[in-house]
Amino acid sequence: MLTWEDVSTALENNRYKWRTLRGVAKELKTTEAEVLRIINENASEVIKSSIPAATGEDLFTTRNHYRRKASFLDKITSSITSANISIIVTGKGED
Repeated sequence: MLTWEDVSTALENNRYKWRTLRGVAKELKTTEAEVLRIINENASEVIKSSIPAATGEDLFTTRNHYRRKASFLDKITSSITSANISIIVTGKGED
């Protein structure tokens, strides 16, 4: 049975900064649906990239892996993107 430990280990594979569901599923020899189920059950531990892969697929990593692998510029860009999304969703920040 697939566990969070299995998925988080695959997401934190040092060869990658971000992973697709397809890549994780292939590594773990399971389905994308099963990987997504585990990710959804542990959503507070996972970050979904705001920028998709070149293939259009969603990219995921763990919060811990992101902290270790992301550059300072990546973190600043992510913060700005998150702030802009928050302003758009809430409508706050405009007069």
